[in-house]
Amino acid sequence: MPHAHPLPKHLRSVACLILVTAALASCRRTVMAHIPPMPAAIPVSVDALTGMSRGGKPYFVKGAGGSDHLELLAARGANSIRTWSTAGLDAILDHAGKLGLTVSAGIWLESESSWFSYQNPGHCDKQAERVRKEVMLYRNHPALLAWGLGNEAEGDGTNNAYWRQLDRLALLVRNLDSAHPTFTAVAGLSSAKAAGLNAHAPHLDCVGINTYGGAVSLRQQLAKIGWQRPWLLTEWGPRGFWESPKSASGAPLEPTSSEKAEMMRRVYQSSISSDGGCLGSYVFVWGWKYEATATWFGLYTHEGDTTAAVDTLQELWTATKPANQAPVIKDLRGVPKSSLAPGSSFDASVLASDPDGDPLVWHWAVLPESQGHTAGKCLLMPEPVPGAIANASGDHVSVKAPDSPGIYRLHVWIKDGKGHAATANAPFEVR
Repeated sequence: MPHAHPLPKHLRSVACLILVTAALASCRRTVMAHIPPMPAAIPVSVDALTGMSRGGKPYFVKGAGGSDHLELLAARGANSIRTWSTAGLDAILDHAGKLGLTVSAGIWLESESSWFSYQNPGHCDKQAERVRKEVMLYRNHPALLAWGLGNEAEGDGTNNAYWRQLDRLALLVRNLDSAHPTFTAVAGLSSAKAAGLNAHAPHLDCVGINTYGGAVSLRQQLAKIGWQRPWLLTEWGPRGFWESPKSASGAPLEPTSSEKAEMMRRVYQSSISSDGGCLGSYVFVWGWKYEATATWFGLYTHEGDTTAAVDTLQELWTATKPANQAPVIKDLRGVPKSSLAPGSSFDASVLASDPDGDPLVWHWAVLPESQGHTAGKCLLMPEPVPGAIANASGDHVSVKAPDSPGIYRLHVWIKDGKGHAATANAPFEVR
């Protein structure tokens, strides 16, 4: 056999490098073969005549604002949620996607203020850069439905610089993410706001409308101002405390949970349907929130029970009533309409029933009245006034007026033991 001559040292190094590179490439191919491909964005489009489509199929939003209790939201028949910012959006998108829910992701925009002005190019450039970064982070997630550029940041609608910046942002998002439409949420669509949107923000795909008491007649309002572009009802629910009748002391009178459910049924039947440019709606709020009172807007109580409005939404979304429903509350009686002396007493009662015959349990409390508009503030459930409930026996209660002057509310929560509750309250004044 002829003698094998070893390769020169420099050639041996090259051969070694070739072998190592080939081995690494083979290893990378093996590893990559076991990594699932990144999910792609599902394209969403909006048309004034045909509405919204997702993945080429018609898509009508049956949604709620908030990111809690999503399993139950999906089980109740919803298909989407809305957020007000991108805080925690990674986890929200992942969780929602696993449940078959989509997400309209809010991007918070500053309101005109002493420290931010839409007349200031530097402020607007900084805002646009923030929006760019947020869109780039989440644009490919398959659960993403749309981008909500700002929530009630428009003021009275006459600031044209705001609308021009909004259009700039809509174009920016479109260039970065052509798969997802944009909207902005306005506090009611007035003639001035419609004019600003039409004149200065033509590149927004649709408008989101936040309205409560006006939601029943929303379509008449849109016809009155001649609105022709697609729209979403991005916040709606019971009549707001700012538009409700007041007590003699000036405290807003809150509807019972049963009255709220009936009003919401009327809103849905009169305003929310896949015609006239409507793309669907997001009810407010899927969870619990202390705003004005402990029960005004939450579809859940502070203890996690669902109210009658949730049952109504399920019926509207699915045409099927839930197997077990929330209690029905008729009336809260006996709370004095005139002021009381400190330490004086009164008796009150509530009339309620359960559609399934479940035994009911009554929880009574006197809470201090909140001061001012608490929107956007994550207030905790206040402690009941000590000693104010002198005696409680089922649907009857004896109340001792607190010693400190002020406005208070007698609250009652009526629970069926199956995760549902009815609520009512009435204000009274001590002076």
